[in-house]
Amino acid sequence: MLGFRDARASAGEALRGFRWLEYRPFAWIMAIQLLFLVCASNLGTAWGMASAGWLLRLVRETGVHYPTSFVALPVASSYLDSFLFVCLGSFLIPLSLARIVAHMEGSSQRGPLAVRRAWNAVPATLCSLLLNIGVLLAWQWIYLHGPSRLIRGALPGFGGAFTGWLLSELISFAVGAVFVYVPVRAVAVGARLPDAVLGGLREGLRMFGPTLVVIVLLSWPVMILLVPVQLGTQTIVSKFRPELVAVGLGAVAVLNSFLNYVIYSSVARLRRLGATEAEP
Repeated sequence: MLGFRDARASAGEALRGFRWLEYRPFAWIMAIQLLFLVCASNLGTAWGMASAGWLLRLVRETGVHYPTSFVALPVASSYLDSFLFVCLGSFLIPLSLARIVAHMEGSSQRGPLAVRRAWNAVPATLCSLLLNIGVLLAWQWIYLHGPSRLIRGALPGFGGAFTGWLLSELISFAVGAVFVYVPVRAVAVGARLPDAVLGGLREGLRMFGPTLVVIVLLSWPVMILLVPVQLGTQTIVSKFRPELVAVGLGAVAVLNSFLNYVIYSSVARLRRLGATEAEP
């Protein structure tokens, strides 16, 4: 039975075993996120308005005017992140995993084999990402119509906002701890729909505890950065420099990109360890 020590060992091995080739797919997503932030910070230019303006206007009617554009920026950035992970991540995440698994197996990380494994895992990864987002949207609806009122009634002001935010983050970690095994299984054993999804969910539930420990251990630096950016946006814009919101989101994008890679690498190692223990 896998436990906390196994989770910590897998995370440590993933951190020590960082390889640019494995991480590079996540870097492509990060590059687009940073480019969006640059464009959103330059709405006074034609290229800034044409590229980022439409999304900011979608979030907020005054989202293209300074400084309210920076108030809308965290929400717009989260929409873009979800879109990128569904559309690009459906291939780039399996590609990174294919290279991680290839290294663990002692086979080549380059060439057509890794790409083929990644392409075969696209349908399962796409399903898992869409289901993950669907579950989180359902939770947001439940939260707004129930726990949110209770929390804000018991803890008015920042305390209530922070408690609700922290609860939502922990729920997202718990959901991710289950769905993360779908692309890992699809790449590692070459499983396809529906076996990759159903089998991955079963593995996620079976190894839920250690996996959640890995995600929480690795995600706390991002959470620290997210608190002022997401909960203190209005304060930053009104009392400090609005551009600091974009700087904070950029730091989150860079750190989150690296940690997403480490989490997937850790889970791949944890799954391999669990499979080894299951052997007679």
